[in-house]
Amino acid sequence: MFARPLPGTTKVAALLLIIVMVPSSIITAFVGQSAGMAFGLAFGVAMSVASTASNVVTIGYGALAAALAAASATAGNDAGAVALLMLASSAIMAIANRRSAGIMSLAPILVVLFGPGPIDLPWAGAASWVLVGIAGGLLTTRVLKFEANPRPVAATIALHHAVVVGVLAAGSMYWALAEAVPHGYWVAVTVVVALRPLPAERADTLKGRLLGTLLGAAVALVAAITLPTWAAAAVAAICLYLLVVYAMGGSYFMQTLFLTPMLLLLASLGDDSLSIELTAQRVLFTIVGAGLVVLGAVILRWWDGRSVVPDELGESAPI
Repeated sequence: MFARPLPGTTKVAALLLIIVMVPSSIITAFVGQSAGMAFGLAFGVAMSVASTASNVVTIGYGALAAALAAASATAGNDAGAVALLMLASSAIMAIANRRSAGIMSLAPILVVLFGPGPIDLPWAGAASWVLVGIAGGLLTTRVLKFEANPRPVAATIALHHAVVVGVLAAGSMYWALAEAVPHGYWVAVTVVVALRPLPAERADTLKGRLLGTLLGAAVALVAAITLPTWAAAAVAAICLYLLVVYAMGGSYFMQTLFLTPMLLLLASLGDDSLSIELTAQRVLFTIVGAGLVVLGAVILRWWDGRSVVPDELGESAPI
């Protein structure tokens, strides 16, 4: 599970961070943090799609991402509207997964972040900054010649996955917003990222999400309590760099291991009590989300087994 970075990824990750962070920082300084976050998130969406698709396809999905962001910004904390948008984003994932598994896995995350999450923009601003980020991500992918082999998902499996993920994520988002649960949307995020469209990846991804979150939360808590603010910020920056390195290498456990402390430290710098609170919430909601992922995986294994030929299923996951 612990792994070394793949050869060449450390240098490319540093270059990529500079390419993304410089414009993000400028946008944040002159427009605001929400605009900078929107740009960076959309940048990632474009790179994910463009590495396996043409410019036209990437722009098409980028337009869908912008529309989703605008609708989510309008929905805000409305539980019913956000739940419906989670279902819509899952439908987008189903279409995208037919081309390559996971290339639009950020679609439901857009709903979370632009709706009840930390990105606070009017609908026009949300759409605009997403489109700017899409353009930046597409251009960077082409200039650096990033390419990935497509991993198409069979139509039936993609549909089943979208239905199960959509229902579980929409239901958990409705609960979190209707009950005003602080950071309750982490349950839905866990469902979206851990319940993979390819059956053979589901068990390892869930294990990586759980263990990575638990270990990463421990790192964040120790760093927040024992280190001065500047040192905790440095740890967060190092975690961001390593997150990009391992994202390029494909190790989900290592990605989660560095993603968790980065998020928790940046959200609670200088506030030990907030750090403890956020860490507890992150761990709790990840465990709850993991339970839903297990439920979803069981449903999908039964559903896929009834209507999908063995060649389309590939290697069966043990869940």
